[in-house]
Amino acid sequence: MFHTASLDAVMRAHQSILMLCAGSFFGAPAFADIDPVSGIDMVTIGAAGNAPWQGNGTPFDQTIGRGSVGYEYRIGKFEVSTANWVEFYNAAYDRPPADWIPYVLPPQEDGWTAFQVPANTPGGLRWGYSPGAGMRPVGEISWHEAAIYCNWLHNGKSLDRSAFLNGAYDVSTFTPQGFTDQEAHHPGALYWIPTLDEWLKAVHYDPNKLNGDGSVGGWWIQPNMSDTPLTYGPPGIGDANAGWFAGQYPGFNPRSTLLGAYPNVQTPWGLLDAAGGAAEWTQDIRSIHSTFVQRYVDGSFFGSNSLEALEVDQLQRISGGPVNEHQPGIGLRIAAAVPSPGSAMFLAAAIAVLGRRARIARLCTSEVR
Repeated sequence: MFHTASLDAVMRAHQSILMLCAGSFFGAPAFADIDPVSGIDMVTIGAAGNAPWQGNGTPFDQTIGRGSVGYEYRIGKFEVSTANWVEFYNAAYDRPPADWIPYVLPPQEDGWTAFQVPANTPGGLRWGYSPGAGMRPVGEISWHEAAIYCNWLHNGKSLDRSAFLNGAYDVSTFTPQGFTDQEAHHPGALYWIPTLDEWLKAVHYDPNKLNGDGSVGGWWIQPNMSDTPLTYGPPGIGDANAGWFAGQYPGFNPRSTLLGAYPNVQTPWGLLDAAGGAAEWTQDIRSIHSTFVQRYVDGSFFGSNSLEALEVDQLQRISGGPVNEHQPGIGLRIAAAVPSPGSAMFLAAAIAVLGRRARIARLCTSEVR
């Protein structure tokens, strides 16, 4: 039974438990990499200045010369989850309608499995999710919504309306039609949509790969430290939540398959669901012609057919989409700055989150009683 009493406490506690326990459940160190502000399990990508992908003779390779990154950065071990997105949407919408955030549109049923619940603010909107559904993947995220989510994280999840409008990206540069967007995140952004090079490196570059000439460090074609094409199917049957559909395997549904359900299919850096789950936005611009500009998308998605999945799961192919487009299969994996352990901002954020979790624990205890 779903309860709406103390909904904030229950949902936030559920998210924290999921994210904090995900490491031990899926085979990674518990607690080690949970970002104190976003609550997202982050992986640090090192090997700064790595060699770019040089191709392997495949015709029409779109990624030759890409994937070199000259700095360390952080990236989500998991894609944005239902728990993450419910928290963001409740912050954006559980307020008077005149105060709603531009370019953030209510998700449709095809994009996630959350559902509306009573709002705390008259005229506002609010969502919840069923127990156990917090780690389901989220699609139907537009690029603009992804950018605004990064702003909100950059500003410490403040509920002030201005926290959604700048920080990583200046929303005043966006437009509903055409393309006037700020091209890249602000240099001082703490969270952002990964660049194409950052995404490719985190998914396909292996600093420990032993090459035939005895050198170390190289590229894999597939997102699981392999050059062998993935197989698609439910957990225990395939390698990724893509290329299959509900009804094909009785008792399984791609939309209800949790992120992290394929723990042995990892990128060289330990990312999960780089194939399957949702396809993922990148920051880079893909110009089709002067009047039709897209942002690059990579990775396969739940609900795709096997041919679509095959085309985008390999290193050489990239897709794209208009920045305001809401496709059921397009989601997001967050990139972030590597924090300085002694920085005042990092310590203050950690203290604030720990305090909030203590309050959550008390609320949850009182709820159970």
